[in-house]
Amino acid sequence: MSPRKLAAVLTILLVILAPLGYLLYSYHGFGTVVNPGIPKGSKGYVVIYTPSAQFYTLTAEEYREFLEGGHRPPEGSKVFNVTLDSYLTGSPVVDLNLTLRSVYDYFTIVMGDPSLVHCRDNPLLYPGDCRYRTLAVSEISGVVASIFAANYYIRGLQMGYDNATARQYAFNETQLRYRRAYLNFWTKVDIGRGKIGNENHLAVLLIGPAEGAKENRIFVPRKGLLVIEGKTDETLRAEVVLIENLIGFKWPEGNETKVVKITG
Repeated sequence: MSPRKLAAVLTILLVILAPLGYLLYSYHGFGTVVNPGIPKGSKGYVVIYTPSAQFYTLTAEEYREFLEGGHRPPEGSKVFNVTLDSYLTGSPVVDLNLTLRSVYDYFTIVMGDPSLVHCRDNPLLYPGDCRYRTLAVSEISGVVASIFAANYYIRGLQMGYDNATARQYAFNETQLRYRRAYLNFWTKVDIGRGKIGNENHLAVLLIGPAEGAKENRIFVPRKGLLVIEGKTDETLRAEVVLIENLIGFKWPEGNETKVVKITG
């Protein structure tokens, strides 16, 4: 092969293989993002869901003291043990607040595996519980959208808008900047290379039974990326409620989830 032809072949291979290599590198980088290793700090929590449809949240220590005091959750209650890990500051609660309360240009809710599409027409094909996954997605979407709109409402006031105009501005901006996505190949690539889940683009990733969840945990592996992992879809919903409590989130009156924080 002549040097000219060899150079042409090498150029073609470089043009094809370089982008492909970058895609594969980013895709595998997703695994590192969702399995970031040993955290700087961890704290255990317990979420109790009672038959009266009320949530109670306690630290693991508070729950142990609750049991040692001879108390028990109401008969028929569901108990969820959740670990919060910190990879940013050493404090899981600080990580949560810094991540969810910051101002972003965009936010994406990664709802889960593409098999979620079956929840619309054939729930039996989804390897989980469609009802609770839908509740988890809807609730965390509402939480993030509300915080996002509040930030843009304040921005609107700073721009000189009156109250009504600032609210409309916040609503419009939130709608324009809100995305939902499935956890497919391209979404993993975008997370792996940091296109979403960064200081300008908040990403919230739900990992449940359909995605191979191994633990019940909540963590922020890097700024702008929140991962909520639960071994069941019902646990995911309970974890979202725990997040609301830990960041002091309040729903508009009449639209709130009933949450009670028990202290020791």
